Amino acid sequence: MEGRHSHPSTPIPDDFVQKRGKKRGSYNCGRCGLPKKGHVCDLTKEFSEVPTPTSSDAKSFVLPSPLSVVRTKPTPPLPPPRQAVPQLRRALSFDDIGVTDDDEGEGEGEGEFLDFESELDLGGSGKLPANCLWEVFKRLPPSSLLSSAKVCKGWRDVSRRIWKSAEELRLEVPVKAQIGLVGSVLQKCPGLVKLSLRMKSDVDATMLACIAFSCPNLDSLEILTSDTSVNRITGDELGRFVADKRCLTNLKMEGCSNLRGFTLSSTSLSTLCLSELFCHSKMVFNCPNLKEISLIFSRQENENTDLTAMMNGLGRSCPRLQNIHVASVRLTHAVVLALTAANLRGLRMLSLILGSEITDASVAAIASSYSRLELLDLSGSSISDSGIGMICNVLPETLLKLLLALCPNITSSGIQFAAAQLPNLELMDCGMSICDPDLDSPAAQENDNVELQRTPSSKLHLIYQKLIIKHSHLKKLSLWGCSGLDALYLNCPELSDLNLNSCMNLNPGRLLLQCPNLESVHASGCQDALVETLRNQVCGDFMAEDDHFPCKRLPDGSKRIRVPHSYSPQPFDDGKRKRRLSKQRCAVLVY
Repeated sequence: MEGRHSHPSTPIPDDFVQKRGKKRGSYNCGRCGLPKKGHVCDLTKEFSEVPTPTSSDAKSFVLPSPLSVVRTKPTPPLPPPRQAVPQLRRALSFDDIGVTDDDEGEGEGEGEFLDFESELDLGGSGKLPANCLWEVFKRLPPSSLLSSAKVCKGWRDVSRRIWKSAEELRLEVPVKAQIGLVGSVLQKCPGLVKLSLRMKSDVDATMLACIAFSCPNLDSLEILTSDTSVNRITGDELGRFVADKRCLTNLKMEGCSNLRGFTLSSTSLSTLCLSELFCHSKMVFNCPNLKEISLIFSRQENENTDLTAMMNGLGRSCPRLQNIHVASVRLTHAVVLALTAANLRGLRMLSLILGSEITDASVAAIASSYSRLELLDLSGSSISDSGIGMICNVLPETLLKLLLALCPNITSSGIQFAAAQLPNLELMDCGMSICDPDLDSPAAQENDNVELQRTPSSKLHLIYQKLIIKHSHLKKLSLWGCSGLDALYLNCPELSDLNLNSCMNLNPGRLLLQCPNLESVHASGCQDALVETLRNQVCGDFMAEDDHFPCKRLPDGSKRIRVPHSYSPQPFDDGKRKRRLSKQRCAVLVY
């Protein structure tokens, strides 16, 4: 019993008196509760052999007093080489997280006491691996990450490290949210380089100022609007923001109806996307390093932006443009001529959508000026099969994607010619091109027989058209809304996606698909018989290929038996086997 009581005449060291003021412990051992005087803890060896105590041991360990619940730091036995000193008496550890922590010294003061009642039951282990906790926190949405910081100090530290190391953030701002909420979240991410905001509340220049102050190294900004939000940012405010953010390379903004006139000057901006533009008196882009621009204008009748002047300015101030996307009902042949006069030698992708006044003459101007296009989108134009012929004559080797949706003047013959003359084509969209306008109304659908009897013979060849495509590189084909298509024959070994939505007059008996790599077929709005034919063809090919095994004759030549590939003496191509085993069943999608 002598070793269990401290001697009353023993003087108290001065350094211990200083530590006593912090209330960090007593004379009792922090492991077994016995007095420290002349005491050698028997549990030292036991703890060194078992570095991580289980939750059951922690719960069953009886402590004599609250002051003894202290994470002391006795001298542990020397660990073997390259083995970390075990951290005892901590339910969760975050020291091995691969992120720089600037607050490592804070644990000496606040985090010394451990409350066993607040430990998590981690399946008997008593300790969650730090790398697992980091991976879990990294996948949490911002709201859950903010809530997790309220659990304990350890979780708060990991949450703070997550915010500090974040480089990309996507936030949805509620309707009644204040600017201070967004600012407090952004200030947690000093290293943020990519920000995406989905606004359900109104956005104005105050939001831009908050972003500029909180994100000094911002590289990409995306502001998306909803039906409940209004973008009140003006052209001058956006111009100042772009000029001040010298690191900004990517800017995308929706709801730009209030910009009016603006001037954007930046030497770092390379990608610019603005939508819902309306009645802009001045649009100046002084961006010498701009490579991609997307301008989507409002489809209102009173929209009167001068696109010709805009195209002339792009050619002078943005010589490195590679991708141009413009969607406007004001697109005309004069706008195309202004674009061709700009002489953008690096142009690779050109998309001019909804320009009903773009004709075959416009196609000729484009083909003569830009002979290295990889993508050409003239959806909604008035080009005909002659324009398709010009495209094929100039771009036979470089064109990879051709989109001619909503072009009522092209026929199946022009589409077949394009597929035959463009050997490197990978994507073709001809939706709503081979269609009969009289069959789109509900009344015409109810009286199909009457309408067909009244249809003149000169128009029948436009309604009942057949399409035959044989292509070795085509991967995606879209024929949505082609109500005038009657027969379809496809021989495309690389085709993976086929869109036949609203092909109402496609005859199931005149459908043939020879596409072994087909993964999805969209058939919404089609006849039930056509859907059943599609399923039989694509699924039948899959089952036939999946049930194929080599056969081998017995030595006496009496019969044939099926043997696995591993027992076949014939050489077998492992690459083909992997491709066949990894092939997925084709899905016929009907919404």
